Amino acid sequence: MKKSISRSWPYLLLALAVLTIVVSLEGYITIKMMTIVDAALAGQLDMLKAEAFKISIAISMTLIFGILTSYTRGLYLYKSLVNIKMDYVEGLFDKNINEFQAENNAIYLSAITNDMNSIEKNYFEGIYSVGNSFIAFIVAFIVIASVSPMVLFLGASISIVSGLLAIAVAKPLQRHEKQRSDLFQGYTSYIKEVLSAFQIVKANNLDDKVREDFSNKSKDIQEKRFIIDRIHTYILSLQSFLMNGSFIVIMIITCLMALRGTITAGAVILIINNMSRVIYPLRELGEWFPKIFSVKGIFEKMDASLQNQENYLETIGMDAFNECIEFKDVSFAYGDKVVLSNINLSLKRSEKYLIIGPSGGGKSTLLKLLRKYFNPTKGQILIDGKNLKDIKKRDYFNILANIEQEVFLFEDSLRNNICLYKEYGEDEIELAIERAGLSQFVKSLPEGLDTMIYDNGKNISGGERSRVAIARGLLAKSDIIFLDEAFASLDAQVAREIEETLLELEDITIVNVSHVLFEETKDRYDKVLVVKDKSVLGQG
Repeated sequence: MKKSISRSWPYLLLALAVLTIVVSLEGYITIKMMTIVDAALAGQLDMLKAEAFKISIAISMTLIFGILTSYTRGLYLYKSLVNIKMDYVEGLFDKNINEFQAENNAIYLSAITNDMNSIEKNYFEGIYSVGNSFIAFIVAFIVIASVSPMVLFLGASISIVSGLLAIAVAKPLQRHEKQRSDLFQGYTSYIKEVLSAFQIVKANNLDDKVREDFSNKSKDIQEKRFIIDRIHTYILSLQSFLMNGSFIVIMIITCLMALRGTITAGAVILIINNMSRVIYPLRELGEWFPKIFSVKGIFEKMDASLQNQENYLETIGMDAFNECIEFKDVSFAYGDKVVLSNINLSLKRSEKYLIIGPSGGGKSTLLKLLRKYFNPTKGQILIDGKNLKDIKKRDYFNILANIEQEVFLFEDSLRNNICLYKEYGEDEIELAIERAGLSQFVKSLPEGLDTMIYDNGKNISGGERSRVAIARGLLAKSDIIFLDEAFASLDAQVAREIEETLLELEDITIVNVSHVLFEETKDRYDKVLVVKDKSVLGQG
């Protein structure tokens, strides 16, 4: 997140520069007010008029720069939040697929929503407010010092006490904010789980259990918020007591100095006006410093969520699959559990392969190795003679298409779901649709390819969803199509039709991992591979 923060500094500096002009004008106005009061009491009418003219110009300028202050502050917050969100998402898409799938994605949902909100409120707004307070303090410091250094010394002493108080409270607040972020992560995960299981909850009368769990998790989050607010309240109350008491003392001392003739009446007004600019900005600092420091734990957690456990440097590019994929003495284990052992296998360009086997036998793991989600524990996977481990992921993913049991569709037109927001000619799109077996379906739609797909494709059938995935791969001119239990949730007739469509494709390698086996189409595969007992057996 450090890169995101550094990119926000130019906008922050611009906002603070404009703010400095406004605060300096306000300081200048208080000096002129002192001069006007003293001129009025001394009966110097000409000086009063001249100073009144100057102060009116300064007030007019504060209007212009006040508008600029609002604009530059908004620009700073806008750019800062956009940058940090985009950098986080960019980092998220640099995650290894297997590591992302192994984690609960509520971690990322919570980071993008709850944690980003905390960063906005407590960090970016806090940094701006601290800058505002610091500038106000410096200007008031200079103004008061020009009249009475002794009064300034009293105000500075109060600020030191307030600053030490803010530093003292920062550590416990940082701990509590980190704990609240963790609670939000669990809360987000729970809500996601409940909504996904809504049908099961209703069908099995689990409403009371869900309500109880929801209540407990909500209470935990709000209790942590209550603790954080309580700490803030204690510290702000103590600061208010110190500052208000000190302000009264300083005002009394200032009035006594005026009675003794040490300072003028105008100076009394100047000191009182500017002392609030010395004391209350420090109160702001005391309020914001703990909040700013409390975000440190959130930044660390977000950075940790983006770290890959495996960071192998890929150096070889690839633009096409031409010959074959070879497994040479490949083994793979999840920790100490060996799933595949000493696999030797060859998949040739344009051939069709069916991979079957018992549940938990390793066929999904074999597919993940082919997809480059994992690297082998031992041995090598070669594609056209190059080690797949060294092939750049982006290049490799460009030559393959994946059809899952659950096909994801965007809430957009059928055209954009097939083209995936890339530009293709109409002839290319029509050919892909025809080869995927979607022609009749598209013709039956009143708006054709411009028909909207809603809620991840709930307004079309499962078979049509799978054909959209096939059309995507064909349109992208993928050399390989991997299917992972793509027919598991489809009607047998629809599944056979889609399988036949795939088997008729020329110059495309098909690898179909499935527990669904149709006798009518089995013999049309070039090879059926049986994965069991950590081995792969081939049937011609």
